[in-house]
Amino acid sequence: MTMRLVLAFMADKAAVAQRVRGLLAPGGVWVVTTPLTGRLPEERGSIGLTAEDVAVVTDGWGRGRWYDLEPGGVRCFVLRA
Repeated sequence: MTMRLVLAFMADKAAVAQRVRGLLAPGGVWVVTTPLTGRLPEERGSIGLTAEDVAVVTDGWGRGRWYDLEPGGVRCFVLRA
């Protein structure tokens, strides 16, 4: 399952992560691509995930990795159920 540039706009990120985990088959993968608030200009901070958001979204997954798609830009999380 893939989410690209939408998770920051969802109110209950923990519920989204839990729902995705429940939909995936064992070993399934959730790929989330998003900017991080700390890397954005202050006026655009609302379109990224905070450190707290990242902790909530990545908690409870069997395995996970992250990749910076461009220095100082978008991050991609690959979370395995």
